Amino acid sequence: MFMEKVSELAQQDTEPGGSFLLWLGVAAGVVALIFVLSKTMKSKGASGTKSGAEFRPSLTAEDVEAVRFQPPKLGERGYEPEQVGQLLDQAVRELRRLADENRRLQLKRSDPLSQPVLLGNPVLTPDQVVNQKFSTMRFPKGCSPSKVDDFLDRIVVGLRQWNAANEQLRSEISGNTLGGFSSTGRN
Repeated sequence: MFMEKVSELAQQDTEPGGSFLLWLGVAAGVVALIFVLSKTMKSKGASGTKSGAEFRPSLTAEDVEAVRFQPPKLGERGYEPEQVGQLLDQAVRELRRLADENRRLQLKRSDPLSQPVLLGNPVLTPDQVVNQKFSTMRFPKGCSPSKVDDFLDRIVVGLRQWNAANEQLRSEISGNTLGGFSSTGRN
């Protein structure tokens, strides 16, 4: 149908030089340019974080603070809410520590003469989250184990992403960090 309209308009265009064809060519060129630019932008975005690119975390302290868990299903035992809450509080503190460290490392990378970045001890590691065990309670008390476990998986991924981003920045700065840890975060 579109091509029929184009043919009809082209036949109606009687001006010498065909202004319709000129506009059609310009429109086709713009569409081609947009297509090429969109492919270029997508391929750069898909290649991962380049050196100097801003890190976008999949999980923030605010995400953890906002989570609320449903009670367990009928007949299912739930996790002890106080224990779950304590782990989430540790996750919030660790995510804030990692975000602050990331900010300071970015500053150090952009301004090598700025203060050295002192590395702190982790409040919570991904392995500690994976190995966490909770007491259980009978329905209707407690937190849904499946919902808690799914969210803990997100916390593990988020902590690993933050740690990797900070390690990348430390390696870019190479040697400008001080503290009880080497650039790998180990003594």
